[in-house]
Amino acid sequence: LLAEIERLEGYIKAQLNVHNVAYETDEQRYIALVAKPNFPVLGKRLGRRMREFQPLIEQLSAAEIGSLQEDGDIELNGERFGLDEIQVLQQARPGTGTVSNRLIGVALDCSLDEALVRGGYGREIVNRVQRARKDKGLNVADRIVVRFDGDGELLAAAHDHRDYIMQETLCTTFEHDEFIDIATESDIDGKAFRFSVSKAVYHA
Repeated sequence: LLAEIERLEGYIKAQLNVHNVAYETDEQRYIALVAKPNFPVLGKRLGRRMREFQPLIEQLSAAEIGSLQEDGDIELNGERFGLDEIQVLQQARPGTGTVSNRLIGVALDCSLDEALVRGGYGREIVNRVQRARKDKGLNVADRIVVRFDGDGELLAAAHDHRDYIMQETLCTTFEHDEFIDIATESDIDGKAFRFSVSKAVYHA
């Protein structure tokens, strides 16, 4: 399953806006297995004895749950129970930020450092420029010239991610200009960003 997911890593990174994807087979670091009775199935079989077996099932240890999964059944107080009668669920361990659908767990580290924040600003600059391109009626394949000014942190992000921004927006020129005459006023995370977009002109 992890090998199949790895084939889609590029798509996952782009869609979730993550920098790195790590693959772990040691689920116990992130996920605890818990057992629950399958009440619709066991209720018909056990009737009033359900009260006797419910706590036994819910108190199964990790080792016992592992045996159940490996062998397909387990004996409790003289009764045998199969995987259709005992549900094995995944439960995130505290502090891991993990979610699970019972087949696979995903832990997302959302802690930010300066580099990640600037990367986010860089993507937002791309978003603003592309929106302005569309508003001006420019073709998606048109090469453009972008001049910009704004908050210091955004200027730093524009500098750090200059190549990425130019590639994504098809810029031939991407320059800081404090004296932009006609500019689009924008806001990125509460920070001012002013820029102009014009079609690049080529001279023979």
